[in-house]
Amino acid sequence: MKTINALFVGMYPNAVSPYRNVFFQNLIFAMADMGVDCTVVSPVPLTKYGLSIKNIDYKTIHRTANGAEVTVYYPWYISASSKQIGSFNTEKLSEKWFEDSIMKTVRKINKKFDFVYGHFFLYGGLAAIRVGKYLGIPSFIAYGECDFETQVRQTYGYPQEEQLTGLTGIISVSSKNTKELNDLGIVKGVPIITAPNSTDLKLFYKKNKSECRNKLGLPQDKFIVGFVGGFIERKGDKRLLEAINQIDGAYGAFAGRGDNPPTGEKVVFCKALEHEIVSDFLNAIDVFCLPTLSEGSCNAIVEAMACGCPIISSSLPFNDDALDESNSLRIDPTSVDEIKNAIEFLMDSPQLCEKLSLKSLEKAQEFEIGQRANRILSFIKEHGKL
Repeated sequence: MKTINALFVGMYPNAVSPYRNVFFQNLIFAMADMGVDCTVVSPVPLTKYGLSIKNIDYKTIHRTANGAEVTVYYPWYISASSKQIGSFNTEKLSEKWFEDSIMKTVRKINKKFDFVYGHFFLYGGLAAIRVGKYLGIPSFIAYGECDFETQVRQTYGYPQEEQLTGLTGIISVSSKNTKELNDLGIVKGVPIITAPNSTDLKLFYKKNKSECRNKLGLPQDKFIVGFVGGFIERKGDKRLLEAINQIDGAYGAFAGRGDNPPTGEKVVFCKALEHEIVSDFLNAIDVFCLPTLSEGSCNAIVEAMACGCPIISSSLPFNDDALDESNSLRIDPTSVDEIKNAIEFLMDSPQLCEKLSLKSLEKAQEFEIGQRANRILSFIKEHGKL
C-alpha cells in the first residue's frame, strides 16, 4: 500500500510553548501511528519569543508513544500582533508573514506531498490553501475557532474569494461550527465533515481517586470541583470560584495558566500542569465544571468525560456533541447562581454523580483520537481523490 505523505501547517507545540495547540499534535500523532508520513511546518514568532526562540531547533523529529516519527520545521516570522489602527488591523500583516514563512519553508523542503492540512482559518488554514495551489495538491482546513465573528472577521475580515479558491474540504470540530459555516456562506460547495475534538483514551481513563489526590497533594476529605483551562473571562474560572465561595463544604481546584489566577481560602490547587498529569488531576476531583462562554469543540470536557467526571458546563450549542442530560448538568455559563445550584445538587446527590460518571465514561468512547483520525483521513482520501 502506498504511503500517504501529509503536510500539516499551523501552530504546533515547541520547546518554548510545549502545549501550543497540543490537540493539533494529538491528531497528527494519531495519523502517524496509522502509517501516514507526517511533516509539520509551524512558524514561531520572533517578536513574541525574543531570545528564547533560540531554544527552538529549525528542524526536529517528534516521536509518538508507538515510535512513529513526525518531522517538524519551525521557521521564524515577524508577528505584527492584532492591533486596530483606524480601519486597518495589523492581524492582516501577521497572517501574511505567517503564510510567507510557510511558503518559503515548503519550497526548501522540496518534498512531494499528497495533501496539506491547516488548523484554524487564520495561522494555518489560509496558508494551507496557498500551499495546495503552489504544489498542486488537495488542501483542507480544520475549522476549530470558537467564533468566526470575533476570531476572524473582526480583526482580519472575511477571507477573499481568491484566498478560498482551491480549498478541497473542511473539517469542522462541532455541529455548531458546521452550522455557522453554512450560515456564513463563504465556502459554498466545499465538502464539510463534522468531527468533534477527541482524546487519547490510553492517557485519559479512570484511575483511583485517592491515589491521584495523594500524587497532587489534594485533601482526601473535601468535595473538590475541578476546572481545566485558561484563567480568562471566556472560560469562567472566576464565575466558578464565586459560586464555590457561596457553598459550605465545596472547594475548587484549577489547572491552567493566566495572568490572573483564582485565589482564596476555597482554592486547594491552582497551577499549570503538563498534559500527561491532567489525567491525574481529573481523576482527583469530584465534579468537573467549565462555565465557558464560547468554544469550537472543548478538549478539556472530552478529557474529563474520559476520566469519568460528572460534568457541569454551558447549555450553549457548542457543547451539544459531547454533553446531554445523561452525563452532565447544563447551565447558563453567565449565571453564578446556576453554577452554584448545580454544584450543590451534585454534592447532595452521590448516586446521580455516579450515574453521570458512568455515562461520561461510556460516551467518551465515541471521542477516541484514533477513530477521529481515521474518519478525517477517510474524508481526505475521498475528497482529495487519494
